Amino acid sequence: MNEKVIKKFQDKGITILDPRNTYIGNEVKLSKGNVIYPNTFLKGKIKIGPKNVLGPNLYLEGVITIGSGNNITFSHITDSIIGNHNKIGPYARLRDNVIIKNNIKIGNFVEIKNSVIGDNTQIAHLSYIGDAKIGKSVNIGAGTITANYNSATGKKNKTIIKDRASTGSNSVLVAPVTLNEDAIVAAGSVVTKNVPKKALAITRPKQENKLNWVKKQN
Repeated sequence: MNEKVIKKFQDKGITILDPRNTYIGNEVKLSKGNVIYPNTFLKGKIKIGPKNVLGPNLYLEGVITIGSGNNITFSHITDSIIGNHNKIGPYARLRDNVIIKNNIKIGNFVEIKNSVIGDNTQIAHLSYIGDAKIGKSVNIGAGTITANYNSATGKKNKTIIKDRASTGSNSVLVAPVTLNEDAIVAAGSVVTKNVPKKALAITRPKQENKLNWVKKQN
């Protein structure tokens, strides 16, 4: 059965580089101009627009809509909406009602759950974004975590990051919390209060250099 589905899409002008190592379900809809690399798995009510590069090693399942001009590789995506001209992967995980708008970079080892990501935003490395709304032109530093789950109450809360805000590496945003427009979170900070527009939030202690400490130890 999969061979017939693959042949149908090839006849429509879709490039499938390794049909024997590609699975496309009966409910999948693909527009012309897509290129599908090996080890790509498409299952569910999936609708994909034109001129995307999909795979290799890509898993899509559930209800998914993908626009045009995207490059998605080495990733696992379920029940999400992806706009146009985005770059996703390698090793990204999108699940449970994620909306990715346009011209967005989702990079290595990034997990996103139940969140909306605005145009021109960058989430390039090693981050978890859960139950969040992120605006336009936001930069999420490597290792940023939205701490959305309160283990004491069993409830999940929302993080809001507004346009052009940015987070430094290894910062934690403890929901519910809002970063307003153009706000910056310093690297290594744990943010528990809302950050005003154009403000810098910093919660780490000041660095202290103990001169000649190594020499004294020896």
